[in-house]
Amino acid sequence: MTETKQEQTRRLLRDRLPEPGAALPSESELMAEYDVSRNTIRAALAALEAEGLITSSQGSRRIVRELHRWEWSMSEWERAHSNDGDAWANTIRAQGGEPANDLQIVTIAAPADVAEALGIEPGTAIQARHRLRSVNGEPHQLSDSYFPPFVTDGNELFWRPTDLGVQGGLLAATGHPQVRWHDTLTARMPSAEEAQRLRMGPGTPMLVHTRTGYDAEDRIVRFMVTRMAADRVEISYDLDA
Repeated sequence: MTETKQEQTRRLLRDRLPEPGAALPSESELMAEYDVSRNTIRAALAALEAEGLITSSQGSRRIVRELHRWEWSMSEWERAHSNDGDAWANTIRAQGGEPANDLQIVTIAAPADVAEALGIEPGTAIQARHRLRSVNGEPHQLSDSYFPPFVTDGNELFWRPTDLGVQGGLLAATGHPQVRWHDTLTARMPSAEEAQRLRMGPGTPMLVHTRTGYDAEDRIVRFMVTRMAADRVEISYDLDA
C-alpha cells in the first residue's frame, strides 16, 4: 500500500529525530527540507506528539522528549521504607533518580467509592493523603491514600504535615502493619486536569493502580489510588508458583 505524503513525512521525521533534549527545526525549515505543505508538517508533528516522542509546540520549536521508565516493583516496594525516606522515594533513589513529594493531608467525607473500598459508611470523616510525586523535577504520579478512622484517630504521626521516613512504614509504626494487600491495575485516558498536572503528552494513556491493605485481623487499613503516565513507569510483580 502506497504511503500518503503525510505518512511518509511522519516516518522520515521519526527516523531522523535528534538526540533527546534537542530542538527540532522550525515548521518552515521542515517544509523546505521535506518539500511539503505546512499542513502536512503539522499533521506529522502532531502524530509524533501523540506517540510521546516530542513536546507540543512552545513558540516555533518542538523538543525531543527524554523518555525514561522508572521501575516500580509492586511486590517489594512497600518493604523499602526506612528512616531515610518512604518506600517509593527509596526505590527511585536506588535507580539513580531524585524523588520529591508534594504532600497534602486533609480530612474529607468519604466518597461512595472510597467508602466501599474501606468498608465504611459513605460520608464518614476520614483522612486523605494526596501526593504529587516527581522524579528529577518531572511530575511522575498522583497518589491518594485513604484510611479508616480506627487507624488514624489518636495517632499523631498521621497528622504530621510532611512525609516521614519511618522504618517499616507509617502503618507499621502506628500499630497497623499490612500483612497482605489486593491490587488492581487498569488503563484509561487522563482527564484534562490529570494531563496538565502530570505534563502528559497528547495521546498518552494513564495507568491506574489501586492497593487495598489488610492487617493481621483482616481489617482494611488503607486504600490507595495511584495514577501514572504510562510512558514513565514499568510496573513489575514477583509471584510464587
